[in-house]
Amino acid sequence: MNTATIRRELKRYIDVIPENNLEIVRPMLSFLAENQAAYNPLVIETNLTADEKAVIRAGRKERKEHPENFTSWADVKC
Repeated sequence: MNTATIRRELKRYIDVIPENNLEIVRPMLSFLAENQAAYNPLVIETNLTADEKAVIRAGRKERKEHPENFTSWADVKC
């Protein structure tokens, strides 16, 4: 497969990534593009709002009750 074909394929993947997952892939793409911003430390917010904490709780509850709807980290990193 030539480089142009691979680029088109990767761009199609980006176009169909759900909006809530875009922030997850940005650091990786930035790193692969050799963007200097990729070398900045990852920021993990610890001052979450009550609404943000509620979203996290709901997600954890959903994962506990319906694990079949989630992909394990072991499957992702392979």
